Amino acid sequence: MWEPAALPFENSHNLPTLPTIDEIRACTNILWETRASKVVVVNNDIVVKYGYRVESWEGQALIYLEQHVPEVPAPRLYAMYYDSEQLILIMQRIPGVQLNSIWPSLAPSEKDDIIVQLQRAFDVMRKAECPWPDFFGSLDGGAVHHYLFYSQCGDEGFLGPFSGESAFVAGLIGNYRALVENNKHPDYKARFYEKYLPRVLQGHRPTLTHGDIQQKNIIVAENTNRQSNQGGRSFDIVLVDWENSGWFPDFWECFCASCPLHFQWDEDWSWRVQEFVQFWPAEMSMMHLIDRDLGW
Repeated sequence: MWEPAALPFENSHNLPTLPTIDEIRACTNILWETRASKVVVVNNDIVVKYGYRVESWEGQALIYLEQHVPEVPAPRLYAMYYDSEQLILIMQRIPGVQLNSIWPSLAPSEKDDIIVQLQRAFDVMRKAECPWPDFFGSLDGGAVHHYLFYSQCGDEGFLGPFSGESAFVAGLIGNYRALVENNKHPDYKARFYEKYLPRVLQGHRPTLTHGDIQQKNIIVAENTNRQSNQGGRSFDIVLVDWENSGWFPDFWECFCASCPLHFQWDEDWSWRVQEFVQFWPAEMSMMHLIDRDLGW
């Protein structure tokens, strides 16, 4: 049975020299920054994500993957602890570039090679067994960390976890009804979802889900020791940014991957995604309906 790691956490296997908190905060090589979080490159081996909006469930996800599904290409978490109420995640730096920076310039055979690597990764994820029976929630055993499940009841937290798909769907619908009632709007759309959403969103098992598969979260590096099946360049891939991961119904990956904000049908990527992410068209369509009402 999986037990989330206690904090402070330090990985016990083959660690590089870890930076001090002063070295982390003094680092000026910034990959990404908001008012509440920052990602910095400390050296060739280490990146650090820290801030008030960095959450422990992201670190727990990396621990779970390393311990229980090591075939999934993900960064290793070296350490996780709090400093001045900010969570510090010290992680493996992945060599390579974001896929979106090179995808348009790749030859067809090179794109095929990357898709093959992604197929292998997602096949492993789909075969992974949830450590809790009929569980829908985060990899640390907690709530559903997705904006559609951020409580509309005023308690500033995420809903869940849920036992069973029907409870998961009911939680989603109930959150929309709470939004409608808070805004004192007519509840006809809530009644529509209460009647029809359970009919479509049924028969799905808990599935290990990344939850934000877009090109910028796929790091690729050329592997000069291997050629693709067509004789061209071959690549290794690593999936990063696991903060939206969890045990979700198996339609959830395609719903997240097809988010209109980063899914354009005039690009070949939108068609290639269905080669490694299992698509559920009816479920995806219904989820985009409620996403437009509850999430935007």
